[in-house]
Amino acid sequence: MTEQAQVPAQKKRNTGLKIILILVAVLVAVAAYFILGAILPRWWSDVIAGQVRRDLGASVLVGMFYGFVFTFIPFLVAWQATRKSVSWPWKIAIILIAVAIATPNLLTAGIAFGNTESAHAGQRTLSVDAGFFTTWTAISAVAALLIFIAVTILWAVWRRRGKQMKVLRQAENQRLKAAKSAEAEAHNTTPSA
Repeated sequence: MTEQAQVPAQKKRNTGLKIILILVAVLVAVAAYFILGAILPRWWSDVIAGQVRRDLGASVLVGMFYGFVFTFIPFLVAWQATRKSVSWPWKIAIILIAVAIATPNLLTAGIAFGNTESAHAGQRTLSVDAGFFTTWTAISAVAALLIFIAVTILWAVWRRRGKQMKVLRQAENQRLKAAKSAEAEAHNTTPSA
């Protein structure tokens, strides 16, 4: 009788521990969000300003590079999660990796669209030291998205065409086998003279 009473008590302790761990994780995530929100926009704008060094041409090129590369590659990585052979834990991991790869664009978007003091400081830094960076990052990100969509559509058309060709080849092979067997049957049933 006492063994049965101990099992529910053990489950209650495990449930309580899980709830406490979840609450601690949520608190750590919220604190990290606010801390990183205050630090990252300023840091990222300083990194870009250091790369561009007030050169408008470099600002355009660096913006195009970050916008295109860190949009196109994350979409390619995330696309792998659509495969049927990938299990759910791996799909989540793939999506997290894609988000991690897209971090430079997410930081730039946080500066461009953010309304915190740190984001406004980042906007000022980028507007003075890297004039066209955010504009060309956005333009290149949209171009990368459009190219990814075009590649995806072409890939789907190519795969469908390949499947149709496979079916047509199988039908042609069956037709040829049927024609050969009919010819052989006709040759065997014909009386010899």
